[in-house]
Amino acid sequence: MKTDFFEIDEGTDYVGYSEAFELICSNIRPLGIEEIPLELSTGRTAAEDTIALSSYPSADVSLKDGFAVKSEDVAHASGPQPVSLKVIGTVFAGSSFVGRVKSGSAVKVCSGAPIPTGAEAVVSGEFCEEISKEEVRIRADAGMGRNILQAGSEVEAGTTIVRQGASFLPGNMGLAAAAGISKVIVCRRPKVAIVGVGDEVVVPGGHLSPGQVYASNLITLAAWLSRFGIDSTSSVVIDDVGAIKLELEKQLPGTNVILTSGGALGSERDLVIGTLGELGWHEIFHHVRMGPGKGIAFGLWKDKPVFCLPGGPASNEMAFLQLALPGILRMSGDIRHPLQSVPARLTEDLKSRNTAWTEFRDAVLSRDSGGRYSVRLYPTRSRLQSIACANSLIRIPEGTQSLSCGDIIPVQVLISLPDMI
Repeated sequence: MKTDFFEIDEGTDYVGYSEAFELICSNIRPLGIEEIPLELSTGRTAAEDTIALSSYPSADVSLKDGFAVKSEDVAHASGPQPVSLKVIGTVFAGSSFVGRVKSGSAVKVCSGAPIPTGAEAVVSGEFCEEISKEEVRIRADAGMGRNILQAGSEVEAGTTIVRQGASFLPGNMGLAAAAGISKVIVCRRPKVAIVGVGDEVVVPGGHLSPGQVYASNLITLAAWLSRFGIDSTSSVVIDDVGAIKLELEKQLPGTNVILTSGGALGSERDLVIGTLGELGWHEIFHHVRMGPGKGIAFGLWKDKPVFCLPGGPASNEMAFLQLALPGILRMSGDIRHPLQSVPARLTEDLKSRNTAWTEFRDAVLSRDSGGRYSVRLYPTRSRLQSIACANSLIRIPEGTQSLSCGDIIPVQVLISLPDMI
């Protein structure tokens, strides 16, 4: 199967992939910030440092069910030589003990209960024998601090839990909740309008005439956006300047980004760029030395980013993943590339088809029992099958003639690594 960068001349007006990436980054601004409930912040980007409001635990608490004691009282306790102590009370989690543990006494405690005043350690219940409600027999020692979680040992008031620019994840959200935080300041997320363009394009489920295709690109793009928590709407419009204008003007007010799919390459039937020109957009670039995906255009229309993606499925997805999606995520404060990279050993030689271009190849990433990754090209049978079945991407950078079998190279991962067998 031909790749798109062989079908035309190299093109002196094309920008390089890295230049296109930088142009997008320099022309996109974060949308601002908002305060939301902590429980709704999963995956959101912190707009400021999230600071603990209180310490956790707020007091010294027991890690075990057992008895709070003076360490000296049980220093020589053992199975053959137990020590008997007077039980002066019981304390549960969420309550407190009024009184003081003195030499010769003990307080029964439950896990999570505050340590009574005067107690220095907790003897775990399996080493204690309750003779009666007033007496316990201890069969193990307990040095000072044994089985006690010190106040503030999990988090101290005033410390940073989530740093600005980092993501809220279930683990740090739980820690934030323990530190008394109920609301957090996050970067706003953009709303995206996806507009499929073409007489041949039909919304999935609609009537398909001979020569027409279902708009699979729209589903793929919306799915990727959803994976990163970005809301989107999708529509289809015919190859007509008036219809395209109406649809774009309809979508602009309620969205922060517009993605068009199809009609961007530059033939006489590719009307999107010209239509945007008539609407007064500022074109920043059109055509990138990358394959697949060369036909992408990027610009600003009434200060909102517009990404015009080529219609071929492979070119559409690659232009989106490598350029449009990183730009969209920057609007929500996330400056990382959306695709995680891992080092992997290449299992075959790869030769660049054009050293003036950046090339991306569908690949299969594997992991052995020792946790080491290896990667090979996906045996392409069709464009859609590659998109569906490849689990990673190999990048051959501009200026690189070849990659050799055995090289350790960075590989972009398209799936969740824990899902990999």
